[in-house]
Amino acid sequence: MRKFSGLCAALILGLATASCGGSTGPGGGGGGGGGGGGGGGGGGGVCPANTVCATTSNTFNPAGLTVTAGTTVTWQNDTGTLHNVTWNDAAGRSAATAGDGSGDISDFTGSHTRLFSAAGTYAFHCTIHPGMNGTLTVN
Repeated sequence: MRKFSGLCAALILGLATASCGGSTGPGGGGGGGGGGGGGGGGGGGVCPANTVCATTSNTFNPAGLTVTAGTTVTWQNDTGTLHNVTWNDAAGRSAATAGDGSGDISDFTGSHTRLFSAAGTYAFHCTIHPGMNGTLTVN
């Protein structure tokens, strides 16, 4: 009877872990990205290449992105909650050139793009959600 109870407990634990989007490790295999269930861009997945996703936990994923000069970066928000992208300084605002706009990205859902041609490290944040910060490094 004790073996049967242990087997049932292991099975229930395994099912609970799988249904919550458990991961095999940081960023690894089964569901990674933004953590169990809700991570990524609100849809629970890994954010696409050259994309910064807003998450349901009011963070940017990844919090730090590195791209080569001449890359168009996408900010994606599929959370159903408004977010924005505000550059911490004029250098970031100036570097964020014509994608579907330039400079800061006002309150949005969906996605917006900016082209980055100038090398540098540019910090940004969401003014709606204190502590929602990110950094873009252009090489």
